[in-house]
Amino acid sequence: MYLYISQETEENIKHQHFINWDNKVKPVEHDTFPYSELLKGLINRNRELYNLAYALTVIYTDAHVLQENQANICAFLNEWLNNKKRINTNNETDFEKMELWEYYVEGLWNKLEQEEQRNYWCRRSFPPSIVANAFSVSFTVFVSILLFFFLIYNYSTIRGRFRSSIKNRIRLRHNFHKDTSNGLLGTPSKYSGLNIGNNRIRISYHSARHS
Repeated sequence: MYLYISQETEENIKHQHFINWDNKVKPVEHDTFPYSELLKGLINRNRELYNLAYALTVIYTDAHVLQENQANICAFLNEWLNNKKRINTNNETDFEKMELWEYYVEGLWNKLEQEEQRNYWCRRSFPPSIVANAFSVSFTVFVSILLFFFLIYNYSTIRGRFRSSIKNRIRLRHNFHKDTSNGLLGTPSKYSGLNIGNNRIRISYHSARHS
């Protein structure tokens, strides 16, 4: 019973943080703020991401102050940002938005982590599905490349063997025709030799008879 109440309270706290953080994402009214130079490339390319990134500079700092009393606030912040990532990148299917997100938003988080007064208090984390999908995509690409080169190698090998087989057949056929031609040419000579022998026998026979 106590565990159930504790979990429900935790969910309520997280939900309240999400509402507060959502309310901080609004149009930026000034152009100069910490990391404005890093984010200025977003102003004309994606204003929504620009507003979100600006809000993150405030939210990350405020969450750091609260983490002494709320141990799970870093996990909440990561979950909130991952939700925003899915929304702003069409479930990570929009390549252009994904590129902007990785460069600007994730790049901003890395900068916030490295601040001396923050001392990496909250590391970036992703849902297991994202990590698994990234691994799956990488593995699929690797297998595809490996299969491609394997097919090329086999194709070259098979083509080489096929060419050798054709050459051998041509060579055998050529030798066969050559031997056949030589055999046919040799036949008259053989029989002409027999005729000469027969003539000699006849001459000898007639000579012996008349003598």
